[in-house]
Amino acid sequence: MQTSFTSVNQSPFIKELFQCFENFFPANNLSKKGDWKMSSKIILGLSWWAASYLFLLSFKMPYWQFLLVYLFHGLSQTFLLLNIGHDANHHSITSRPFMKRLLCYVFDLCGLNSYMWRVLHHGAHHNCANVHGEDEALIGRGLFRFSPYSPKKGFHKFQHLYAIFIYGMVSIDHIFLKDFEYFFFANYKHVKTRKYPLKEYVIMIIGKLFYFSYMLILPIVLLGISPWLVLLAFLITHFVMGLLSTLVFLVTHIIDTTRFPESKNEFEHFVYHVLGTTADFSTQNSWANWFLGGLNQHVIHHLCPQICHTHYPKLTQILKATCKEYGIEYRENATMYKAIQQHFKLLKRLGNAPDYKINITAQPAH
Repeated sequence: MQTSFTSVNQSPFIKELFQCFENFFPANNLSKKGDWKMSSKIILGLSWWAASYLFLLSFKMPYWQFLLVYLFHGLSQTFLLLNIGHDANHHSITSRPFMKRLLCYVFDLCGLNSYMWRVLHHGAHHNCANVHGEDEALIGRGLFRFSPYSPKKGFHKFQHLYAIFIYGMVSIDHIFLKDFEYFFFANYKHVKTRKYPLKEYVIMIIGKLFYFSYMLILPIVLLGISPWLVLLAFLITHFVMGLLSTLVFLVTHIIDTTRFPESKNEFEHFVYHVLGTTADFSTQNSWANWFLGGLNQHVIHHLCPQICHTHYPKLTQILKATCKEYGIEYRENATMYKAIQQHFKLLKRLGNAPDYKINITAQPAH
């Protein structure tokens, strides 16, 4: 979705919605990119990452303290990924070319390849959310049935029971396997015929070596700590990181009240697709709004991905008011707990009913 909304000339609802978005920024003397709040998050996130890591390497400490400090450093990476890396790779923080490119590498700093993330996230999720065979997020390694159009396997009836354990491994899978798989062996629709620039292979390899070096090798070499302790700390940390980031994403799309279109063309306009397939949670929770990088206000993110997330709370208010005015359904769970409940309710229903059909409650396309 472009950041200029004036070209949208569809239904009265869409016209008014995007005109309100467009008017919001000059009326408040704001840029659509990052503001002082975003700058403070960048400073805090990078300082948290650097200071926690330096502290980790500066002292020999009991095993349990090492595990806690290692985990604390891992949480700094989660903060960087959700708040800075995500926005940067949507080009929503700044318009300055150098800084725009540099901040994208926050993902690589935290073990994920930023280039492959953009390829998959922009083309294989944002353009086709919740569409089976199109949205890469629905694949779930075949371990899950996330859509009523996905084939059902016998073990899927237990997916609501084993999901937590698998979700905790998502970060490990992405760092060690997924990036390499999509660069070298991918047969997924959106990447199997894509040719990657040579420099992206080089950046990916360098990024992985750097990450594994500072997360696994340096603590062993500089502190003389048992490799098994470092590996344990790494696995525990990434389990927490993977579980948190996976749930934050899944409960905005794969819940019991969202739509699963048969194709990208099921709705008359992209806006209706987003409203049908995406839900917010905890929009009134200031801590969630701050720590989760606006991903809890996910509808606005899909409508305006190139706008900095620090503007999402105000834009979400505009969205809610406009939807209410036109009688358009807007999905929101008051808390993350409620959203997680809806996610696991869907997992159980999809896993146990091969002929399960989504209860379509979304506003029909206009």
